[in-house]
Amino acid sequence: MIEATGLGLRTRRGWVYRDVDLSLPAGSLAAVAGPAGSGRTMFLLTLAGRARPSTGVLRVGGAAGRAGIRAMVLVARATGAVELDPDLTVGDSRREAALLSRDADLDWAERLVGLQLDGTTLVGDLAPDEAALFAVALAASARPPALVLDDVDAHATPEQQRRVWATLAGVAEAGITVVASTIDAGLAGGALTHQLRSDRAAS
Repeated sequence: MIEATGLGLRTRRGWVYRDVDLSLPAGSLAAVAGPAGSGRTMFLLTLAGRARPSTGVLRVGGAAGRAGIRAMVLVARATGAVELDPDLTVGDSRREAALLSRDADLDWAERLVGLQLDGTTLVGDLAPDEAALFAVALAASARPPALVLDDVDAHATPEQQRRVWATLAGVAEAGITVVASTIDAGLAGGALTHQLRSDRAAS
């Protein structure tokens, strides 16, 4: 489903990430791990066709161009780039997602991730695991072949992280390839793990 060979991204500040080889079958779950500065967010944006790599080859479901890849991989969350608006309610966020995709099946997606949220709740008031899974549900509602989720561990307790990883495994079993990032993949269960390293001092 996702094939990356020698993938790298370099800016004037240096390498964001480099020398990444990744092979993920359809319906798999992968954890991309690395410390601050290892390029986790930009790597996920590359996999989703939002960022152009400097080196290497990326194919997703047979698509090699960024437009084709963007149609295959949705971004649930990429910290600092694609995030839910904390000032919107859950209901507003649902309606916004429905406008973006006429085929969105939010009821199915929320059942898939095990969420029953009050529509009047502000997104910014959700617990870390609820916020992550709500973002996943909104992306999964369009039933994309793949989706990416950044920073599973952000502000989350170990128990909350385990819940997210276990739920992501269920999303993958439903046929959506999932790539999620974290500092430490120790709580990612049976997810395929790739460790990122970088020469850059900041992410």
